[in-house]
Amino acid sequence: MIKFLPSKGILKETKIDFDLLGRICTSIFEQGFDRKINVEVVVWKSKVKEQSTMERTSRSMKYYKMDLDTNGNRRYVFSTILHELRHAFQEYVFNFTHVARFASYNAYYNSKEERDARKQEKLTTEVMKIYDSFKKAEEKFERFNLKELG
Repeated sequence: MIKFLPSKGILKETKIDFDLLGRICTSIFEQGFDRKINVEVVVWKSKVKEQSTMERTSRSMKYYKMDLDTNGNRRYVFSTILHELRHAFQEYVFNFTHVARFASYNAYYNSKEERDARKQEKLTTEVMKIYDSFKKAEEKFERFNLKELG
């Protein structure tokens, strides 16, 4: 299970239901990788403008901290979450733990781990559509009072 643990500031700023996003990501990635995934991600607001990061917070491959840049539109935020989540998968699924210091932005941009993480961003549209459809269904369930008989 992929579990996001967002700060109050992130919840307020993004207005994203991280429990729902975690369930969607769990379903997509467990099926895609054909294995169970057990990852917990604490999500904080990035203190560095236009920069998001993901780092493992314990020796266990399970716990991660995401510093999320929220200075963009909704699509940018979803895309960034997927990008940073891929960095966790690089360690958790593929045992790739290369930590490098890059001589230039070009070296960083063309590095194996960044090229790979950008590939996962291609799921942004589909993840957002699933998320929005689910939220719309929740709203209709409530509006049509389907919790009660009658």
